[in-house]
Amino acid sequence: MGKTGQPAWAKRILKLLEQAKAKDPDLVRFGAYSHKYKLSPPASEEMIQKFEEQEGIRLPEEYRDFLLFVGNGGAGPYYGLYGVKTQEKELHDSHGSRLYRVQEEPVIYPKMSDEDWNRVADPEGRRKGDEVHPYVGVLPIGSQGCTLMTGIMLAGPYRGQVVYYDEDFCGQPFFVREQGFLKWYERWLREVIAGYNDEEVGFGLNIDGTPSQLMELYEQTEDPEEKIEIIDSFYKFETLPGKQKTYFKKACTQESNMEVRMKLIKMLVRFHVSGMAKELEKLWEYGAYAEAVSIITYEGTWEVKEAWYERVFEILPRLRGEGFRDACHTISAVKDYPNVHAGRLREALNRNDLDRNDRNSLFHCIKELKGKEEVLDYFLDYLSTEEDPTLLIYAVWCTEGVENRQLQELYVRLMDKYRTHENTRFDYKGSQMVLRGGACLGAGRPEGQLTSNLMRQFDYFGLDYPGGFKLLMDEGRWKEWKQQSGFA
Repeated sequence: MGKTGQPAWAKRILKLLEQAKAKDPDLVRFGAYSHKYKLSPPASEEMIQKFEEQEGIRLPEEYRDFLLFVGNGGAGPYYGLYGVKTQEKELHDSHGSRLYRVQEEPVIYPKMSDEDWNRVADPEGRRKGDEVHPYVGVLPIGSQGCTLMTGIMLAGPYRGQVVYYDEDFCGQPFFVREQGFLKWYERWLREVIAGYNDEEVGFGLNIDGTPSQLMELYEQTEDPEEKIEIIDSFYKFETLPGKQKTYFKKACTQESNMEVRMKLIKMLVRFHVSGMAKELEKLWEYGAYAEAVSIITYEGTWEVKEAWYERVFEILPRLRGEGFRDACHTISAVKDYPNVHAGRLREALNRNDLDRNDRNSLFHCIKELKGKEEVLDYFLDYLSTEEDPTLLIYAVWCTEGVENRQLQELYVRLMDKYRTHENTRFDYKGSQMVLRGGACLGAGRPEGQLTSNLMRQFDYFGLDYPGGFKLLMDEGRWKEWKQQSGFA
C-alpha cells in the first residue's frame, strides 16, 4: 500500500479523475479504452525504493509522490502511465540487458538545433557500428503508440519535466511547457473535462489555456513565432467562440507577416469562419500554394473543392510536406468525379523528393481512387524493391482489389520474407490471445501489420484472422498452401 494520510493535492487529482471519467463514459478519447480512467493502487515506499536502488536512480519528487499517493500507473495521457513493474520491463530486454541508460546525464534539451539533434541521435545512420543513445537520463513513463513515448527527465536542469520522444529517432524530442509532472497531469484532466480535442494535435503539444486566455496572449506579443504557437493551440477546441472569431478575422486582415497570416487563415477556415474562401485568389497570386490548398482542403464546402481541384492537380508537382498531403486529401475527396483517377498521379509516384509521410499520403489517396490498374506497373516494381515495412503497408493497400497474378506472387514473396521477423512473431502471439467478447489482438508492429494486410489479400487463406495467422506461421501448412495455390 502507498503512504497513509493522503494530501489535499492527491485528493484533488482523484476528484478530477472521476469528473474526467464521467465526461468520457464511452471511452472515445484517444487511448482511453486502454486505461479506462482507472489507476492501480498506490505503490509502497518499499517498492519504489527497491526500484530506485535496482536502477541506481532517484525518481523526481512529484512523480514519486504521484506513485505513492495517487496511483501506481494507469489513467493518464495517451495510453496511460506505466506502473513500477511495467517500467522495470521497459528498461530491460528479455535477457535482462539494459535498454535505457537512466543513470547517465541527459543530452537532450528543449528546442534543440538540428545540428545538435543529429549529433546525439544520428537519424541518418552515419555512425556505422556505433551505439546511439540520445535518451540517456530519461525514464519512460508511458506509451503514445508505436514508437512514440512519454518520458520524464531524471537529472540536469530539466529534471522532473515531461518529454515526448520517438524511440526510432524520427524527430526531435518535445519538452512539454508545464514545469513538473503534476501540472502536466492535472492539465490533461482539465482538458478531458472541458471536452478539448487531442486527436488533431496530441495532448501537451500546444499552449495551455481557454480561447479567451490564448487571445489575451496573442494580444500581448509581437513575436511571429509566439503568434504561430498560440494560433496552433486553438486546434484543441471543438468550436471557436464568436468573440475570438471576430478578433482573429480582424487580426488576419491587419497582419503583415505572411506566415502568421497564413496560419490565421487556416485556423479561421478550420472553425468555418465565413469569408475565408475569398482569400484563395490572393494566396494563389502570392505563390502561397500550400496555404491555398489548405483552405481548399479544410473549407468544407463542395463548391470550393469543385472549383479548385483541377488547379490542385496542376500545382501538385510543386508541393511538398503539409501542402502536398493536403492536396492528396482534396483529390481523394473528389474521387467520384469522372476525370479523377489514379493514372493522373503517376508523375507524383515517380518523384524522388517525397518524404515518408508524403508518400504515405499519396498512397492513401490512390487507395481511394478508381483506375488503380493504370499505375500497377509502378507498384509491381515498388513492392519488389522497397524495404520500409510501413511504406509497404500503404502500397499493399493501394493495390487491394486489383486482380493480377504477378501481384499475388509478390504478396506471397513478401509474406515469405516477413513471416519470420521477430515483430511478426510478436503480433502472431497476440492474434492467438482471446480477449473479452471473443476478439483477438490485432497487429501493432509494422512487420506484423504488413503481414496481416498481405494475408487479407487472400482472405486469410479461407480462415478467420487468428486461423490464417496460425497457418502462415506453420512451416508445413504454409508450404502446403503455396503448392495448392500454385505459388510453390
